[in-house]
Amino acid sequence: MDITPKGKIRCPKDATIMEKLGVGSGEHALEVDHCARCGAIWFDPYELEQTIKAKDAGASMEELDFGKAKHSYEQTMYRSGDKHCPRDNTVLIEIPDPRQPHVMIDLCRTCGGVLLDAGELKDLSEFTLAERVKGFFRRKA
Repeated sequence: MDITPKGKIRCPKDATIMEKLGVGSGEHALEVDHCARCGAIWFDPYELEQTIKAKDAGASMEELDFGKAKHSYEQTMYRSGDKHCPRDNTVLIEIPDPRQPHVMIDLCRTCGGVLLDAGELKDLSEFTLAERVKGFFRRKA
């Protein structure tokens, strides 16, 4: 029996009920799901791209991506085994971001949702000069 309140989802990492946080304003306004315990953020399909665009339009990532980085959080303390999509219960697969391979993204193959750990959204939204140079040389090889 699922006791999750209607309209809410549980964090795939620790089963905490996630809260909705607003991102951006105007045409870039949207709501994403944030876990207050571990800092993970769930993005439904296309919300991650819209969030990055909202940052480019002036939205602050600190309002959304707060909490401790994943290295200081022990997932198995709360839930062990595979992480599952909070929308359709599919097992999430872990893939590296194509532009920043040190960032591992948990992806749902069924619905296209994405789970980021605390700190990863800031990292993805701040594509540094060093990362651009590394990417340039990787393409040349």
